[in-house]
Amino acid sequence: MTVSIRELPGGRSQCESCMPVGTGEVGDGMPLLERYILKRVTIAFAMTLGALVGVLWMTQILRELDVVTARGQTIWVFFILTILAMPTIIQVIAPIAFLIAVIFTLNALNADSELPVMSAVGASRVTVARPVIVFAILIFVAAAFLHHVITPASRGSLRDIVSRVRADIIATVVKDGGFRRVEKGLTIHIREKAPDGSFRGIFVSDERNKVESLQYLAETGVLVDRGSSAFLIMQKGELIRETKPSGNSSIVRFETYAFDLSQFTAGDIKIKYQSSDRSTIYLLGPDADDRLYQRRPERFAAELHDRMSAPLYVLAFASIVLAFASQPRTNRQDRGFAMVMIAVTCVILRSTGFGVLAVAGANRAALPFLYLVPLAGIAFGIAVFAGNVRLRMPYFMERMLDRLVTAVERILARFGIHSRNSARDA
Repeated sequence: MTVSIRELPGGRSQCESCMPVGTGEVGDGMPLLERYILKRVTIAFAMTLGALVGVLWMTQILRELDVVTARGQTIWVFFILTILAMPTIIQVIAPIAFLIAVIFTLNALNADSELPVMSAVGASRVTVARPVIVFAILIFVAAAFLHHVITPASRGSLRDIVSRVRADIIATVVKDGGFRRVEKGLTIHIREKAPDGSFRGIFVSDERNKVESLQYLAETGVLVDRGSSAFLIMQKGELIRETKPSGNSSIVRFETYAFDLSQFTAGDIKIKYQSSDRSTIYLLGPDADDRLYQRRPERFAAELHDRMSAPLYVLAFASIVLAFASQPRTNRQDRGFAMVMIAVTCVILRSTGFGVLAVAGANRAALPFLYLVPLAGIAFGIAVFAGNVRLRMPYFMERMLDRLVTAVERILARFGIHSRNSARDA
């Protein structure tokens, strides 16, 4: 079958021999063409999000690994810490992954001449925009859920575990090999830790009392942990007591001796939660006795409004991408210009948002701008898209780029290297 394409005013073309595929629906769902675009965006987003989260998760793993190994914790604690860090990473990466996925998809559709063909057969810009907007709304809802529910809960749990790990000195010092200083004047050494958890070759030096010095030597022992109480039970050993002023000493042999380590457990620590660790409900009505809130109430307000406004950047990114890349662009320079402008505009927009957040943490007057910045990006994209404005590379930039390409080709020709264009002309 022969397909004829006629030219329309404004440089648009239309296929005369085929149906507008953008309006052909499959069953009662989304049109086939829109499903195709949505599928490509979804796949690109999943791959981008997985790659970025994987890289950042590895950096998080290395940081938490240092905390866990230095404190003598188990691999299970390490696994829990890394899992709890995931929502924070995804929350930050998801809008960026969405932006990259949409840019990649629309650029690929243009490079493969799929957007020009869609336009030729009667598909409007709305056909391209609708699946992007639908996916942006889904990511917006997911990002809002992360900001208000998942991330605060995970950050609070993460801070709770990390604080207890760092405060649990027993897990640090009660290990085999080396002399471990618990605090000033108290040192513990364990020669060997048996598979059943018991200890062999125990030495404890207690110099905390200015009047007397206590040295404990025991053949075996075991650590008994009962909630907020912990004891090092030593068996078959000797207690050497030395009076410091006189230098007199005495030796007491014992079958069993319980050395109290309760003050070094993590049971009674008071965890200091930051504003980012608090739930949204708490931020709406902070405790007046919260010391951090008393010192910096602006931070709590900034955190609350940041959670409200941050998901809007997903919609802003979608609007900006559609403003630049929803139209067919058959010229390679024109496509490159669109991609560069999308990246630059979105980076400036998000950087401005981070700057406003930093200012809002110290000055409440900046809080409205947390919403105005992403809304400005959304308004810009809608205005360009609704007005059917074609944003193109300025003429002087095209001239400069052409001259640069010509100069490079001349330099390559002097060395006997010919470009593809020169070979084609020949």
